[in-house]
Amino acid sequence: MQLPSTPDERFSFISALQYRLKPERFWVTDFLAQRLMDVEWAFCGGEKENAATVKRCAEYSRDILQTMYPDKVDFGESLQLGPISESAKEEVRDLFALDASMGAGRVSTQQTCGAVSAFLQLVYTRDFG
Repeated sequence: MQLPSTPDERFSFISALQYRLKPERFWVTDFLAQRLMDVEWAFCGGEKENAATVKRCAEYSRDILQTMYPDKVDFGESLQLGPISESAKEEVRDLFALDASMGAGRVSTQQTCGAVSAFLQLVYTRDFG
């Protein structure tokens, strides 16, 4: 897979990912719409926004898990209960680990694409009951 480098390629990447993951007749709530748009804007801002994109993906993934399981304080436990595939759970775990370890360091485009993928999988496969 060729990594997106221009804003147009990044927009195409995130659009294709959403098209593949978004279920038919999926309704986006205001809660999700704001977060999706924020991640899209950051991601499409280019490589200089990689760290900000990862931070947003991690923060918003935690928001979703907290909304799904308000009585859980451990995001790992919430993630285990989540209705996403094991491979998607692993991507979300990797996202949280990357967020915790990156500090002020540089984040690669490949890591950022993985973060966006993890966030979108959590968004489009969640079930707020």
